[in-house]
Amino acid sequence: MTQPQPGEQLVGAYLRVVEECDLVTYNQRSAERGDQTELDVLGVKSTPEGQRILACEVVTHLDGQLYSGTPSTDEWTAYGNASYQYSLERISEKFERVVDYLDVVFDDLSLAELQLWSPYVSEGHQTEGLAAVVERAEARHEPSVRLVINDDYTERIEALRDAAAASSKDYGETGFRFLQILEGMR
Repeated sequence: MTQPQPGEQLVGAYLRVVEECDLVTYNQRSAERGDQTELDVLGVKSTPEGQRILACEVVTHLDGQLYSGTPSTDEWTAYGNASYQYSLERISEKFERVVDYLDVVFDDLSLAELQLWSPYVSEGHQTEGLAAVVERAEARHEPSVRLVINDDYTERIEALRDAAAASSKDYGETGFRFLQILEGMR
C-alpha cells in the first residue's frame, strides 16, 4: 500500500475524528488482476441501521483544476475546455469503478456514500459538470454522492482543526496529529 497523500490524510482524519468511523483505510486497491481501481480513503462506521460506508476520492490541487488531460469522448463538451471535460470524465469513471469495488467488498450499499473532496474547484463549468456527474452516478447506482468542495471542504477542515485544538488524544491519524501540533502551539 502506498503512503497516503496529505489531502487524503486530512480526509481520513475527518472520517475518524469527526464522523467517528470505526475503520479508516487509505489507497484501497482491487484484488482482481488487471483492475486498476484505487479508492483514496474508505471510512466505515457501524450504526444501528447497518454499516455506513464513506468512499472518498480526494483531489488536492490548489489551482482550481481537478485533473489535466485530453478527454476520450465528447460526453462532457458542454462543461468547458478539454481539461474540465477530462476531469469530469475521469471522476465519472472513478465513481463507476469504486461502486464496482464496493459491490464486491460489502454486502449492503444502502448506507454507502461516494464523496469527492477538493479544497478548490472552479465555479461555473466545472461545478456544473460535477453536478451532472453526481446526477449520473446516483441514477445508475445505489450509493448517494456528495461533493465536499470549496466552502463545504473548508467547513469540514475547520471542524477538524477545532477538534485538534480541543484534544490531545492520539487517534493514530497523521494528518490529525499535525493539526494538533499546529493548533497547540503557544
